[in-house]
Amino acid sequence: MSTTVTSKTPLLFSLLALIIGGAIGYGVGVKAEQSTSTPTLQACQLHLQSQTERLDQRVEQYQVLVASNEQQSQQLEQTTKDLTAMTERAEKQKEDFKQQLSLLAQKKQQLAVNQQKLEVTKKKLDTEVVKLQTTTTKQQVVIDKSQQYFKRQAEMQANVAATQANVTELKQAAKGFKKACDEFKSGNSWNWVSQKDCDNYDQQIGLLNAKQAVLASQQQALAVINVEIGKK
Repeated sequence: MSTTVTSKTPLLFSLLALIIGGAIGYGVGVKAEQSTSTPTLQACQLHLQSQTERLDQRVEQYQVLVASNEQQSQQLEQTTKDLTAMTERAEKQKEDFKQQLSLLAQKKQQLAVNQQKLEVTKKKLDTEVVKLQTTTTKQQVVIDKSQQYFKRQAEMQANVAATQANVTELKQAAKGFKKACDEFKSGNSWNWVSQKDCDNYDQQIGLLNAKQAVLASQQQALAVINVEIGKK
């Protein structure tokens, strides 16, 4: 509002200057005319009408200038408000941007720390993986060997059982042949016995001894593998 009053003041002074100038000019003209001849009433009226028209034109010009000045003043005031609002928004955006930059820097720092932790963790995991792979390989070797031992043990147990059965059969057969041979050697048997029974007995005893030797060897080997399995 003070801008409008200030802007109007020079225009008011200009208008007053025009009025005063016109009046002075009129006075000078009248005085000049008086020095030559007395002005008529019509001449005075025409001159006054002319001055009035010029004054009206000046007033209209002044009003136009005042209206334009007021419009420009309002525009300037609105522009000032707009610039103030834009400045405030710019300052707020600047502050927000600074905060975002600070937050971004913190996140970047935290990301670097997390990345370093991840690298350390990855190295530890890689080491653990190598250890686990080594342990797994060793365990797999042990398992494979154990499976082989158990398979061999089962086979040897089956062989021992079969040999023991053969030994039992040979013992029973040898027992029968021994009885017949003893009767033959006594010379008073009522059964149909002969030297062949003694030969069969001797042969059966040889087979029995051989089979018992095989059984002893199998049992010894089984005992060894049992000890090995017990260590696993």
